[in-house]
Amino acid sequence: MKIDDWLHKALDIQAPWQISQLIAEPATRRLDLWVTLQAQRTGWFFGSRQQAPTPGLPIWRHLNVGQYSCHIHANPRETGWHNQLSWLGEEGQPFSRALCQQIAAYFKAGLGIPAICPLLDIAAADLWKFKHHLDQGLTGLSPAAEPTGTNVPGADHPVWLALLDGSRQLDIRALSRKLLLTKLRDQVQRINDSQVRSLKAHELQRYFVRHAHLLSHELAQLDHA
Repeated sequence: MKIDDWLHKALDIQAPWQISQLIAEPATRRLDLWVTLQAQRTGWFFGSRQQAPTPGLPIWRHLNVGQYSCHIHANPRETGWHNQLSWLGEEGQPFSRALCQQIAAYFKAGLGIPAICPLLDIAAADLWKFKHHLDQGLTGLSPAAEPTGTNVPGADHPVWLALLDGSRQLDIRALSRKLLLTKLRDQVQRINDSQVRSLKAHELQRYFVRHAHLLSHELAQLDHA
């Protein structure tokens, strides 16, 4: 199988679409692909003369190709936001549909944003944007699955940030929970960034959600938050 045919199959790019341009940056392990309607093959993989890629097109982060992050450039006037194209993304969204499905599966498996970002080398801001649309049912996928616990305040409740900055105290009985809170507080204090604070607050809230059946003593105190 030719390399270009393999790449089309690997990324699920099928006729009448084709990869018309490719730019690989080994230093950053980034791969940019321009996908257009089929035209005569020009041997782009092996250095034949090419026209400059069309600038200013929407870009979607797609599934990785080996160790390379893959970014799809496509013209909506050609694709028409076709909802069956896995390598295409929704308007205004940062990820392709295929990557959206992968991320949603990670959420359902219990992975959080702090784990998914380094796993896929995705910017936290982009992932938060996707998760918001996922939770609002705006992606065509099932909302991010989070186990539900009794009397656990929502992830955006100010009590979580208060616990992290030390302005709110809890009587915690289990050593493992004390160590978790100490670790998260230390991370928040060392990295003075609002986005990091928000990530750590969500991480702490998810811990309480997942282990609510073991945290009745602590949750009783949060009822008065």
